[in-house]
Amino acid sequence: MGAVILFSLLAACGNTTDSAQTSNSILNPTKVSPNGPKDIGGGPNYGGILILANRGDPPAAFDSTRTSSIALHHIGGGLFGPGNLVKRCPKNMYIVCPSLARHWESNSAFTEWTFTIRDDAVWHDGVSFTAEDAKFWYDISHFGVRVGEKRRAPAYFKGDLGVVERTEVLSGNRLRIVLKQPAPRLLEVLANPRLKIAQPKHLMEPRIENGELSIAPLDIGLVGTGPFSFKAYEKGSLVQVRKFDDYWERDGQARSLPYLDGIDFVIMPNAAAMDAAFRTGRLDGGGRGEGHYLTAERMRGYDNDLGEDVFYTEIQGGIFRLAFNVLSSGPWQDVRIRRAMSLWINKQSAIPAALGGFGYISPILGPNNPFTSQDFTNWPRFNRGSLLENRDEALRLMAEAGFPDGFVMGHLCRARLAVRCEFLHSELAGLKIDLKLKLVDEAEWNRGRISLEYDSQQGAHTTSPVPEGTESVFGQFHSNPDAYSKHEDEKVRAYYNRLRTAYSRRQRVSIWRELEQYIVLEQAYVVPIAGSIQVVPYRTYVKGLVIPPEDGHTHTDFTTIWLER
Repeated sequence: MGAVILFSLLAACGNTTDSAQTSNSILNPTKVSPNGPKDIGGGPNYGGILILANRGDPPAAFDSTRTSSIALHHIGGGLFGPGNLVKRCPKNMYIVCPSLARHWESNSAFTEWTFTIRDDAVWHDGVSFTAEDAKFWYDISHFGVRVGEKRRAPAYFKGDLGVVERTEVLSGNRLRIVLKQPAPRLLEVLANPRLKIAQPKHLMEPRIENGELSIAPLDIGLVGTGPFSFKAYEKGSLVQVRKFDDYWERDGQARSLPYLDGIDFVIMPNAAAMDAAFRTGRLDGGGRGEGHYLTAERMRGYDNDLGEDVFYTEIQGGIFRLAFNVLSSGPWQDVRIRRAMSLWINKQSAIPAALGGFGYISPILGPNNPFTSQDFTNWPRFNRGSLLENRDEALRLMAEAGFPDGFVMGHLCRARLAVRCEFLHSELAGLKIDLKLKLVDEAEWNRGRISLEYDSQQGAHTTSPVPEGTESVFGQFHSNPDAYSKHEDEKVRAYYNRLRTAYSRRQRVSIWRELEQYIVLEQAYVVPIAGSIQVVPYRTYVKGLVIPPEDGHTHTDFTTIWLER
């Protein structure tokens, strides 16, 4: 079975015209990079240093088991690779391709997955990457570590790894993962680019056993297996990575990758500073991340100053949402109150007011995702024509719940996205709800969003396009601390168990749509408002970009980029 699966995936990776990865541009099509690798013609040119903006310092000491922040993963793709054992295919992100594993197979029940590790993968310090490393990463991510009375917590994405019974290293450089439940879609979930391997066993295990349970990649010199090795990091200023000569991957003509000599990521928390640096020739490309993606107004400034010297990539972003901490006492524990807020908010107006003019309406996944409920535009909270009726019903629900005069609710607000918080504050004022905004920096945002200290928040922005990969943001709090809404709903856990064990696409679609309606309509744990379109500028001499149709964490290894200058 494994050989058949592998063959079909590799065959699909060769299809550059798969309609699943095409999308209609909202921008001038002559100034938008196509999704997928650009035609390299007579190139590529080897060499050169690419200079990109980065939204901020990578949090959590570059530890991908602790944060999904794009401030880490924009850089982490080069250091640690585009995936883990597997990755999203460059030519079609909806297909799974080999990465550190060159082959895999499962038993007929999908309770045992065996990965054969490639023999040519090397850590940046020259030590071979082996099945022992893969096991070490999987174990600390799923089980955590206990040394005496000390404990290292599992990764925030523990739930995405399956319900693991044990892992085993087999002969032939193989890793076997034994699960307590079937996981037919494990590969698709593992291909999430946030799940990076950044923990060399030979460097980390001895220090963990010595009691350093909080050790992070930065503590060991950022040794990875990606196409670029670490050169220097000056906090608040610059991260430099340089070509790793022993990187295993080759392009379609068997040429070594990456093409670049290196990348300098300039730390620029201020989007206006990024704009000024780009427009004056000090950057080759913009940063990824909310607050840095271009608005319509900012893009006009680029066009006016640079004309044909700039082009734009667009990526379907995640949903701007309001999520409730129902484990915190307050009126929002009443589902009628949550439904009232969902009915009241004018979702369409959020696109120009809060998302910079580029956006779309959808419940959880993208509107064109095959799992999204096809009739969501007729749902009362998504129907543009029924806003007045929705608001009348919202007022009725507020009165029925005993809060006709509103109440006070706290809100964790990421300072860089204050405009979205202000939009929520203004909208909810119509229900006499006083949304108390707690503006925080990135450090507190990354800490606070996984705590129970705040009544509401917006959550990390982008959701996995694979339903089984969304439990980390919609699941129970005790095992998914980065979940948008903080709850311990057993019914949600049961839905995800059903999803993980579903065999057919029809079953998966049916279960997901039930779960989608349960979260959004029935319980209103999360209020989806509008999705963003993420626009990133690049100089026209930047070639070979691989731009995913959605999820800007994807394809950040930058192996195929080259500079025509």
